[in-house]
Parts: sequence; C-alpha cells; structure tokens
Amino acid sequence: LRASMAGPTSTDAPKKKVEPERLTEALIRRKAEHNEGMLGNLEEIALHQLDIGRIEAVNNCRELRILLLQANLIPRLENLHRLKKLEYLNVALNNIQRLENLEGCESLKKLDLTCNFVDLEQLASVRSLRNNTRLEELYMTGNPCAKWEGYRPYVLASLPQLTKLDGTDVTRSERIEAVQQLKALERTLAADATANARDNEAVRRRRAQEPDDGDAREWCPETRTLDALEARERKLEVEESRRAGQRKDDYLLGIEPDRPRRLFKEDGSVIQMNMGKWPFKIDETRDEIVVDISFPKFLDTAQIDAEVQPTYVRCTAKGKHIQLLLPDEVNAMASVAVRSTTTGHLVLRCPKARPLVEGLRAPPEQLEDKRAIAREQIELAGAVDIRGIVSDAAAEAEAKPRREEYESWDRKAAV
Repeated sequence: LRASMAGPTSTDAPKKKVEPERLTEALIRRKAEHNEGMLGNLEEIALHQLDIGRIEAVNNCRELRILLLQANLIPRLENLHRLKKLEYLNVALNNIQRLENLEGCESLKKLDLTCNFVDLEQLASVRSLRNNTRLEELYMTGNPCAKWEGYRPYVLASLPQLTKLDGTDVTRSERIEAVQQLKALERTLAADATANARDNEAVRRRRAQEPDDGDAREWCPETRTLDALEARERKLEVEESRRAGQRKDDYLLGIEPDRPRRLFKEDGSVIQMNMGKWPFKIDETRDEIVVDISFPKFLDTAQIDAEVQPTYVRCTAKGKHIQLLLPDEVNAMASVAVRSTTTGHLVLRCPKARPLVEGLRAPPEQLEDKRAIAREQIELAGAVDIRGIVSDAAAEAEAKPRREEYESWDRKAAV
C-alpha cells in the first residue's frame, strides 16, 4: 500500500549514449511547418542548433533556395549536389575542415563558413568554388586559415567572381593586385602549410601522451562535438526529470495520461472515423468499389499513408485518420491508389473478392417482363376445374401394367 501511494518510481536504468542528431526527412518536415510539411516546393528551411552530425535527406528538396545549418556538428559538406536552385548556404559554427562537394549548387550566391576549422593546409580547397560562377559573398572569419597574412589576396585571386569577402566589398584595384601576387602566394602557402601541419602533428602527439584534463581541452572539432553532446545530455536529463515530476503530480491528482486513438473495438470490429473531416464518397459497381477522399490540394502526397484491407480502408495524413467500412469484401492486393495533381483527390479502386458474374443474373427489364407474364397467368376468371391439377405419377406407373394385362384378357376372350 505504501508503494502504491508513493506513485510511479524511476528505476536506475543504464543511460543511453547521446549521439549527434540525424538529419532525417521527418525532421525536415517537422521544421517545415510554415510550408505545411511539404518538401516538393519547400524554398527555405532553418535547421540550426540541432546538433546535427551529418548533412543528409535535403537532396529531396529540389526547390530549396535558403538552407540554414549553422551551430551544428557537421564535419563536411556533402549530399547537396541536387540543390540546383540553392542561393544561400549557412554552415557557420560547425566542424568543417575543407571546402568540397558544392559544384552542383549552380545558383549559389552566398556561402557562410564562419567559425569552422578550415586550416592553412586546406585553404587551397577554396579553388573548388571556381565553378560556382554566381557566388558573390564568402564568409570565412574565425577559421584558422583566416589568420594567415596572405589569406585575403589568395582567396580573391582564386575566386574572381567574389564581390564581398567576410563582409568587406572587393575593389577592382584589390583584385588586380591579388592576381599579380597569386604565384608568390601559392609558394608561400605551400611552405607555411607544411610547417603548420608539422606543428599540429606535434601538438596531437603531446596531447595523446598527456592525461586528459577536461578543464584544459584544446579547441578542435572533437572538443566542440564533445562539449555539445555533454550539453545535450544535461538538457535531456533536465527534461526527463521534469517529465517524471509531471507524471508523479498527475498520478497524485488522478489525471490519466492521454491514450492513443482506438481503431478497433474490443471485439475486433472496425471503428469508422474521419478525424480530418475530409469529404469522401464510396461508389459500388458490379466488380469493384471506388473510394474517393478529398484531401487538400496542396498536401504533399508523401504525407498520405493509404491502407486497404478486405473489409475497410484507412488513410492517414498529418497524424489524422479516416477509416471507412466497405460495403463488400475486396481484393486488397489488387487495389490501386491514384492521386489527382489538379484537385488533390485520392481515389482507391478496390476489386471485389467475389464479383457478380455476367449472365447468372437476368437484366432488370427481362425480370420485369417475366413478373408481368406471371401476374397475368395467375389471374382467375369464373369457375376453375381443379380435377387433374395434381397427378399421382407413382400410382399411374403402378396401374399401367395392370391396365395392359386387362386389355390383353379382353382381346383373348373376344377371339
């Protein structure tokens, strides 16, 4: 009794390891609420401060023009080659160490790489942006390579299409001077990059030999990832503690948690429902049943989940169900779903499991003619002779041999 009065208690379950967030299609739809969760015509999406560990799933958003991915844990630029209309990409405050895989972004005008980890050894990777002929603005402030003395003239000479670098306009004389210095800058960069790589390797060796001191971590992609995951773990612990307290309060107050919507009764029969209040109609023909559901015209087809069973159909869109009983049993495996791109209607064509066979049932006109003839035949006029209406076939068959025998005797007697 004491345990029941105390309410639900939490067990000491092992902690789940916190991993970077995955950039899935479901996450993109959740962040695209301003566009009704549709991806086909999505033009702008903000995915910042989500601890995303890798760029993926955005290639399906072919109409994207603005993609905001700042303040995440992205280690490299990838899976962006199908975004032909992308104009602004913000990947500031990530773990990117090299510029790559942006050649397919033909419309790119602005690229923000502020506060990443592009070091001097990878500064030459900016030349991969030369094919992005529409690129006008590039931001690389806060990267280790930006501390190099020849950083600005080298980038301007490598990317002649730029009109603004790190927020500062590029003048014509500055560009000419940078092009004239490019050969010397390339030689200097090669020597300085080699020396910088050697120094970084020495630092890594020294750090591997020294004991781990959490208060004196060197700032690097690994450190940023570790700090972000630790902060996320603390946030999850606070949220879980708050939910546990809420569950305990609800238990003490007698508040039951929300239950999911039931789709079937206790006896297994189907519960009809239309949570979205979508107009629908069901038509039945000789060999099939047609269900027409009027979904919103601009609702993405990928958000509609249609299921056909022998006795009912169920469609789910944006978490809402429409479940309808069918007037006859259908062949679920042979059913077909078609969505109109003009009206948005979803049409389900479900062949009947036992269709009516043509010829076993007479046409209505012929049946009516037969009924009329039968009515005329049963109409009575005057007296009716009822003798001989019912004949005893068995008695007739038994009397026939005797009658023939009697007739034979009569013939012999006459002779």
